[in-house]
Amino acid sequence: MKRLLLTVLLLTGCSAQANETLDVTLNASKSELEAFEPVTITATVMYNGKPIQNDVEIEFELINPTGNAIGSVTPDTSGDGKYAIETSFDGTGIYKVISHVSYGQLHEMPEIEVKLK
Repeated sequence: MKRLLLTVLLLTGCSAQANETLDVTLNASKSELEAFEPVTITATVMYNGKPIQNDVEIEFELINPTGNAIGSVTPDTSGDGKYAIETSFDGTGIYKVISHVSYGQLHEMPEIEVKLK
């Protein structure tokens, strides 16, 4: 299944126009947290240097310190290419948030880490 997904993503990326760019910047309001402390995760999505709101598929995948997916969340948009969730984590260790962003034939998956003390 992973091999099929990777092949589809590679083929999708190859079919995009050479001059098209999809840039996704992922940020966390805090990089070190206590358990259950709220954190806001924000993605800024730009297509060819301009913020985009329409026809964007985006979700945030939450990964625990052992590398297992906790779940996926569809963020809310606040306009100007910004998408955000507020969440919290339990336990300790380093958690990852991977954003899956698709626009037309383009797909980006930047990730960030938050550390729970």
